[in-house]
Amino acid sequence: MFDFGNFLHMTTFTFMSIFSMVNPIGMAPVFLAQTSRQSVASRHSLAFRVATYGAVLLIVTLFVGPIILQFFGITLADIQVAGGIFVFFTAWHMLTTDPAPPAGVEDEPTGADTSADIAFFPLTMPITAGAGSIAIVLTLASNIHNGQVANIAGHAGAVAGIVLVFACVAICYRYSDVIFTRIGTAGTAVITRLTAFLLLAIGVSVTWNGVKTLILSLH
Repeated sequence: MFDFGNFLHMTTFTFMSIFSMVNPIGMAPVFLAQTSRQSVASRHSLAFRVATYGAVLLIVTLFVGPIILQFFGITLADIQVAGGIFVFFTAWHMLTTDPAPPAGVEDEPTGADTSADIAFFPLTMPITAGAGSIAIVLTLASNIHNGQVANIAGHAGAVAGIVLVFACVAICYRYSDVIFTRIGTAGTAVITRLTAFLLLAIGVSVTWNGVKTLILSLH
């Protein structure tokens, strides 16, 4: 029997965790700057391509990541601690630095003929789905309950959460010019700070769960 409660829990937790790291609204100005020399049609196409690549990358990581870790002898608790610390400092960096697009990025040559090249790198990785998002997904994989029923519901919820995040990415990037015009630099800063604070709390929680597991493994 499908555990619908576990599915909803994993969907919500996955969405909140990855959305805070990906920060599609805050990264919309960066996407706009990177594609400033693209035509409107090319920019819209890139938005959906980046969202698709990002979703596929994290879904593959969700299922294949733990297998790779096991092959190299890395425990999930190790990933929780390392990933949690990484997420914490990423969030701290977001809280203490200017979220405006990097200086000079508007001058980079991003003509329409190079759209295929920039769709995955750098627009998908590392700008949208970077090391922080991958660390969160690996941690989420470790938190999915054991057992066939819980595994099905947990993985389905995690996949649903990832898809919802990148649906938001597609929308925010597609309308990045409109969003940045409407909310401006100050609005972008507020949204970035709020999501960074939530991400900071998630980083603390993830790290502490990993530390507890490692401490218990010593007994």
